[in-house]
Amino acid sequence: MVLNSQRRIEVEKWTIVLCLEMETRLCENAEAGRTWAVRRSNCTVFEVFADYSVMVDLEQRTCSCRLWQIDGFPCTHVVAAILAKRYSVYDYVECYYKTDFFRKDYESPIFPIPDIGKGLGSNGSAAGVVLPPITKRSAGRPPTKRIKVFGEFKRPLKCSRCSVAGHNRKTCKAII
Repeated sequence: MVLNSQRRIEVEKWTIVLCLEMETRLCENAEAGRTWAVRRSNCTVFEVFADYSVMVDLEQRTCSCRLWQIDGFPCTHVVAAILAKRYSVYDYVECYYKTDFFRKDYESPIFPIPDIGKGLGSNGSAAGVVLPPITKRSAGRPPTKRIKVFGEFKRPLKCSRCSVAGHNRKTCKAII
């Protein structure tokens, strides 16, 4: 509860778009991809030349290095393509990295739980202690019939008069 309260106060002070760690990671990605050559295939597809060629599709939100699809956070290739097109990088970051989403996480309160060690329950026992059920041995001789295992079946009835399965001698309708 204390940690939640401290983080809520800390988040309210933030004036940046992304969380602190993600903002620094975005700056590092922008700095790393600043010198790379970016060629435009069409309005949303780019080819970024780092040590190797990488394809970036801004509309589909895909990069051939697959980091953008895994994280939902633009990798260095994507940032280089976005900056070459002069778009806002923040539009291509998933919402759960943004401070608004972070604020929503901490705006709901966590209610304190009362101390269960104090006080007595309705039956005089300590609250929170679960007692075993009261058991009483049933009257009479205990049953001796064996409980059948799952998958064990009864033997089908077989008539002793006509030797057909499915009925017994008493219910047999065969002509004698």
